[in-house]
Amino acid sequence: MASSEEVPPLERREPTARSVEAFETPTAAVLPVGPRVRWGGVTSGFIIALGTILLLTALGLAIGITAVGDPRAATHNTVTGLGIGAGIWAALTLLIAYFLGGLVSTTVTDRPDRAGALIHGALVWTLGSVFLLWLIGQGISLGLSGLFGALGGLTRTAATVATGAVAGGGDLAQRLGFTDPSRVMDRLDDPQTVSVFAAATGMSTEEARTALVQFRDRVAAVRENPDQVAAEARTFLAQYADRAQQQALKAAAAVQEGATVSSWVTFGVLVLTLVVAILGAMAGSPSLRTWHMRWTHTGAA
Repeated sequence: MASSEEVPPLERREPTARSVEAFETPTAAVLPVGPRVRWGGVTSGFIIALGTILLLTALGLAIGITAVGDPRAATHNTVTGLGIGAGIWAALTLLIAYFLGGLVSTTVTDRPDRAGALIHGALVWTLGSVFLLWLIGQGISLGLSGLFGALGGLTRTAATVATGAVAGGGDLAQRLGFTDPSRVMDRLDDPQTVSVFAAATGMSTEEARTALVQFRDRVAAVRENPDQVAAEARTFLAQYADRAQQQALKAAAAVQEGATVSSWVTFGVLVLTLVVAILGAMAGSPSLRTWHMRWTHTGAA
């Protein structure tokens, strides 16, 4: 009987279980590069600013009409006070409207940042100011023409007066209607000529009337000769050309002074409203730290 060889038992090796370690890598939050501008938010702020201006303008109009009361009892002081109050109300209206517009422009914006908030406020201010200037150009002042339209009007007036000052005697002849020799007598018989001549030369009414009466007597003596009438008119106007030019320069200086004040006031209001719009946008934007924590938490989840 053959001996059976002992077969060594198979070594049973426990299979080595490879432990697989899973590493969860949280999503890294990537901050936006550069300011983020959302035109939806800018448009929303712009619309809110316009709506606020319309609302506060209607309220100011109602208050003003109520304050005047019976127009028959209104005095000069009432009109002056109403104008000052309207200017103050218009400035407050712009400040409130632009602040709310800037606030809404970033509040409704997803993932706002500080630089983007600054740009949002500036864009709301720019769109609002351009649109208001367009409305004023179309004759719709909304009570704000005193803030935006004064500079242009005063500057045009100053330029007109200065042009008249340079023109000198020729402009005085046109204002008095002495350019046509056949109509000189008719103009001298017109009562309005005295007031026009007095205003153009800075003379008193009596002094202007006396000068025109003397001139009328000389013209009456040669009224049948148009050339002589024209010569008398040139001589008369030459006597007062310097006074007319000096008066025009004084008027131009007064208008220029008013235009200077108005231009600086307008510039100040525009800068102030721009700052308020940016502050409103900043107020509606959370801090970068708060935004970063919220974004990181969302990415890790």
